[in-house]
Amino acid sequence: MSGLSIVRVCVLHWLLLSVCMMSQCVLCQKDSLVAGPPSRRCEGGCSVTASPPKTHLIHSQDTLYRKSQENRQRTAQASPISQRLVQLQQCMKKQHKPAVENRGDGSDSLASILALMTAVLTECDLHCHSQRLRDMASKLESAAVGRNGEKDLLLLLKSITQAAPTPTPQTPTVAPSAGLYPQDCYEIFQLGIKENGIYTIQPDPQQPALEAVCDMESAGGGWTVFQRRFDGEVDFNRTWREYRDGFGSAQKEHWLGNAVLHALTAKGQHTLRITLQDWHHQTRHATYNKFKVAAENQRFRLTAQAYHGDAGNALSYSKRYNHDGRAFSTYDRDHDRYTSGNCAQYYSAGWWFDSCLAANLNGRYYRGRYSGITDGIYWGTWYILTDSRTGERYSFKSVEMKTRPKKP
Repeated sequence: MSGLSIVRVCVLHWLLLSVCMMSQCVLCQKDSLVAGPPSRRCEGGCSVTASPPKTHLIHSQDTLYRKSQENRQRTAQASPISQRLVQLQQCMKKQHKPAVENRGDGSDSLASILALMTAVLTECDLHCHSQRLRDMASKLESAAVGRNGEKDLLLLLKSITQAAPTPTPQTPTVAPSAGLYPQDCYEIFQLGIKENGIYTIQPDPQQPALEAVCDMESAGGGWTVFQRRFDGEVDFNRTWREYRDGFGSAQKEHWLGNAVLHALTAKGQHTLRITLQDWHHQTRHATYNKFKVAAENQRFRLTAQAYHGDAGNALSYSKRYNHDGRAFSTYDRDHDRYTSGNCAQYYSAGWWFDSCLAANLNGRYYRGRYSGITDGIYWGTWYILTDSRTGERYSFKSVEMKTRPKKP
């Protein structure tokens, strides 16, 4: 077998059975696999017929395919699952682009399996929303064959089953294309995933999913990391658009994006946690129990209040240098309160400047000491800022900013 291994297919089948038991989904509980008339035609012209389910799946793709082919010749004795997979596979093949069809890696079989899983888990008629069903199956397929493999797939399946209520005549099935992934790392944490790592989240259900670093261990876990600095390889002197959309990568230094920050903090109360480390391996924290970033039409205005920690409250340093309540500025969008110029341009970073700063965690990356203006990674309440003898400034070795919903 090329492309997909038997082990992966077995894992996919095991995941389906596990999620079925977890969610008491339609495959394990209902009288028929799909709702609706006994016979219809899905997009692409393939007939899909409803019939009673079986409570087990065949644990080999080769066996599944062989038995499905045999069942096509003996429809009176056909396995409903196998028959449905073959029919759905034909539909999926017709919807795939020719380049995808000819890959020869077994992806069409995987797509058909995942489309069936999607229909089962969402209790959706295979005929209804067929384009959305294919879209969702495609996203499931991407999760299954991506870098994190089964971990992302299990996460996605859990989020589907836990987020979508059983449809009734008064509550129709939610469109499968909206909000497929967990909203943030805290939602993943609540699903029982307690391992630090990079996970797929979808803060805004109307926007594509993205990768984020999840801190599942610090201070109770469930933190979505939105800023990380540790080696200076990524330039943080960026445009308004770049800060809005995000830059860098989850594997390296990055800014997750102001639009994502707004989506993460728009509903409910959230907490901001900042971790700073100097070049002497001293680590301190600043936590704000009231954290929010406004929408772009409000210039991504910052709310950072209710401080506690040992790094000092540099975001509310003084009346003149108070970052709480300030709009975001970049070198091409000046929203600060400094009347004589652009703070972002002067200090080479995008930030919630006042007039101008007591904190700037997006400043230039210096390896400890530096000379000139205070444009390094800066936190004004740290115990050492400037060497009184030499006049040299001091920048940090690493900094991390992360958020999660406020715990009761």
